[in-house]
Amino acid sequence: MKSHSYLFTFILFVCLASNILSQYQNIRVDGPLSNSPEEVTIAINPVNPNVLAAGANIDHFYVSTDAGNTWIESRLVSNLLGVWGDPVVLFDSLGNLYYSHLSNPVSGWWIDRIVVQKSTNNGVSWNDGVGVGLNNYPKQQDKEWLAVDLTQSPYRGNVYMTWTEFDDYGSSNPNDSSRIRFSKSTNEGETWSDAITISDISGNCIDDDLTTEGAVPCIGPNGEIYVSWAGPAGIVFDKSTDGGATWGADVFVNSMPGGWAFDVSGISRCNGMPITMCDLSGSPYNGHIFIVWSDQRNGATNTDIFMSKSTDAGETWSPQL
Repeated sequence: MKSHSYLFTFILFVCLASNILSQYQNIRVDGPLSNSPEEVTIAINPVNPNVLAAGANIDHFYVSTDAGNTWIESRLVSNLLGVWGDPVVLFDSLGNLYYSHLSNPVSGWWIDRIVVQKSTNNGVSWNDGVGVGLNNYPKQQDKEWLAVDLTQSPYRGNVYMTWTEFDDYGSSNPNDSSRIRFSKSTNEGETWSDAITISDISGNCIDDDLTTEGAVPCIGPNGEIYVSWAGPAGIVFDKSTDGGATWGADVFVNSMPGGWAFDVSGISRCNGMPITMCDLSGSPYNGHIFIVWSDQRNGATNTDIFMSKSTDAGETWSPQL
């Protein structure tokens, strides 16, 4: 939940007629409605790539219909469940736009569930959202991420979500723990499956290096679900090959010395949580999985970005580069 702000800009790649040189133009996306936008995500509509959407804390969203040249800024509302940050935007194969976020419900407890809202008209209007992962208080849900299957697999169109569940957010009680949860929708976000735990090793609830957190899923070439996260064991990886019905054992990727929560001079608190992506290009690297993260293994004044890759569907991982 914690982060620090920065100017929200969109890098527009403008190809010159010569196709030899390129200009990179920074276009400011946020406007007068924003208050230090942060934790930004962006997505492209596969049905119409000229349509882009972005989200930023706490409740802002931005839409462009001209490939990012101009943007309209709005604020998301969920009258029933509330909107409380950790925004993730995603388009599915039909062009439906999803915005997931934490909750602040009128009736209930702060971040007691993840909320997924949907727009069928590129953000002009939104439904009130569906709550996912609601569990018994004081359990709280945090740091969710979405992925959608755009492959030709039997699971095409499925929307997947992973996140962290805390027994009691901020608690230092050793009996309280954190874990990675998973849910899916097979009907364009109308309903979501009961949440299941996919992590083998639990973390603490302090929201620090020993918390199990930062799960970001992606899709493999045959509809596999790949996800990695950080926690007490460093960076670990897991996968499902049956649309999320079953999951394997956690696979160790990297020790991540120093953990994922650290300060950078001039920026303050940052996080080096891993991002997982799979090559779907059809190239010789098709199906290779890449995990990128940052840590301070080389010292508190030397924060570096690292990458590890797998060429065997996540069974083994290369040393960090």
